[in-house]
Amino acid sequence: MRLVARLPDERQVSALVDSLRNIGFDRGDMIISSLAEEKKFDSVEEATDMGISMIKTERDGLNDFEPFWEGVKGLKGDYGILVAVKTPKHEASKIREIMEQSGALEIVQD
Repeated sequence: MRLVARLPDERQVSALVDSLRNIGFDRGDMIISSLAEEKKFDSVEEATDMGISMIKTERDGLNDFEPFWEGVKGLKGDYGILVAVKTPKHEASKIREIMEQSGALEIVQD
């Protein structure tokens, strides 16, 4: 299962990442992506240079990509920074609590 938290600023994202690392998650276990304005990119490199995490889906062609946040179902807010982490089901409530304590505006199970 994956939990995705939407946080308002970098300071809170940093606190969440530190808290998750303190309980054993690696930074590589997380996806962090800004809810930047929707924009089409010519390449993955262009998006990466702007700090946008891109995910390739089955419906995408070789050069068609979408921002990570477009694939998060149930996301209601339109600003902030997303932090996604895969977690075993039995740890989900603990992770959700850490996300809330870090100032998450919303948390969705993806």
